Formats: sequence, C-alpha cells, structure tokens
Amino acid sequence: MSDDNPCVGICQIDESGYCIGCGRSADEIFGETDSSADGQDSATDSLKPVAGQPADQSD
Repeated sequence: MSDDNPCVGICQIDESGYCIGCGRSADEIFGETDSSADGQDSATDSLKPVAGQPADQSD
C-alpha cells in the first residue's frame, strides 16, 4: 500500500456503504458508478440480451 492510499487490504463494504478497513465510501474506492445524476442511462442499458438467455423484465 502506498502512503497516499488509505487502503489497509481489508476491503469489505458494510451496510452503511463504507469500507470496514479504510472507512472510505464505495464511490471513493471504486470511482463513479454507472448511474449519473443527470438521469442518463448507463452504458449497460444499451446492451442487447444474449440469444438463449431470458431478457431482464425489470422495466
């Protein structure tokens, strides 16, 4: 681990959304998520289902 990185090698996100090792939020650790604040769809929303696999019916 580097001096400027608070990671201690215990990477588990608890129920509150923070790492039990370093105390950072998941967004701080992993960067931005697929969802955007401006309401745009994520990149995975434009993917087509694989043939032979059931389509996601969550919409």
